Amino acid sequence: MTHGSGWKDSDLARLRQEGLDHLNRLQSGEATDRDAAALIAWRSQSRAHEEAFRAALRLRMLVRTVEGGAAAPVAPEAEEIAPPADIADAGQGAEILEFEPRVARRLTRRHMLGGAIAASVAGGGILVGRGLDLIPSAGEVLADYRTGPGERRVVQLAGGASVDLNTRTAIDLRTDLGMPAIELVSGEAVLSSAGNGRAALVAGAGTSVVSGGRFNARREGDAVCVTCLAGRVEVNWAREKRVLGPADEVRYAASGIGAVARGTDPAVLTAWQSGTLIFQGMPLRQVVAEINRYRSGRVFLTNSALGARPLSGTYYVDRLDDFFSQAELALGVNVARYPGNIVVLS
Repeated sequence: MTHGSGWKDSDLARLRQEGLDHLNRLQSGEATDRDAAALIAWRSQSRAHEEAFRAALRLRMLVRTVEGGAAAPVAPEAEEIAPPADIADAGQGAEILEFEPRVARRLTRRHMLGGAIAASVAGGGILVGRGLDLIPSAGEVLADYRTGPGERRVVQLAGGASVDLNTRTAIDLRTDLGMPAIELVSGEAVLSSAGNGRAALVAGAGTSVVSGGRFNARREGDAVCVTCLAGRVEVNWAREKRVLGPADEVRYAASGIGAVARGTDPAVLTAWQSGTLIFQGMPLRQVVAEINRYRSGRVFLTNSALGARPLSGTYYVDRLDDFFSQAELALGVNVARYPGNIVVLS
C-alpha cells in the first residue's frame, strides 16, 4: 500500500526499524557524540523519518511504563500493541504514531533498559538522555531549589547567609547542622556566610564549612571541587580534613580526597556570577562541555583532533552562540545547525 506521502508500507516499516536501531545504539552504553549526530541527520531527512523516530520513542516509553521499573517483567501486552491510525494522517497536524506488533516483539529487555537514554520531542525540540545531555535526575527534580540552562538564582538562608546557584544546579536545605546549610545535589554554587558567622555545604561524601567568607563548590556525580574565595573553609571528608584559604582548592570523590591546590583565579572561576564565561587555553572539548551546561539544546563535537585544540575567550551567557563564530574563525571548525537548538562541530 502507498500512502498519501508517497511512502509504501514496507518503507515506513523500514524507517521505524531504523529509528529503533538508532535509539538502541544510544542506550547501549557505548554511544558517542558521532552516534547522536547521526541520529540528528537521519531525523532531518524527511517528515516520515521524524515520525518514525517518534514512533520508536513512544514505543520504548510505553514498554518501559508497562514494565513498571527495572525489576518488573515485561508484560505480555507490550508485545500486542495494535497499530493505531495510519501515519499519513499525521500530515494533517495530529501526532498519530504507528506501532507494529512484529517490531515490538523484537525489543528485548536489554534494548529497553540497557542505558540512560531518554528522549522527548515537543515543539520541534529534542532532549537527549543523561549519557548525552543533562536530563534532571529524580533528586534534582525533587530538590528544594533548582535552576535551568543559563539560569542563575540567589537563595537567602537563615541568619543572613546566602547561596548563589549557577546554571543547572539543584540544592536541598539542611536544618541538622546547627548553622545555615545546604546540600548540593548537582551543579555549582557559591555559599556565603553572614559577617563572621559560619555556613555549611554538604556535597557527596564531604561537608564544607565556611567561616567569615564564601566559597565555590561544583559537583558532577560524586566528584566535588571546593574553592575558597574569601575567609576560611574547612572541608571534612571521612576522617580527613583540609583547610582552605583564599584561592585554595581541593577535590574529592567517594574514593578519596586530594591535596590542597594553591593559586586558583577566583575571577575566572566565578565569572558566571556576572553572566560571563572565561576560557584560558582550554581544550575545545572542555569548552564544548561548559557551553552545554549553560545553553539549551546540545552541541556535539565529532572531530577528536579538534577536541585537543586550545581556545581562549570571554563569552556572555546570554549570547553563547558567539562562540560558534570564533570557533569557525580561530580553529577552522565546521558548524552545522539543526532543529531543536542542536549544533554539530566537525
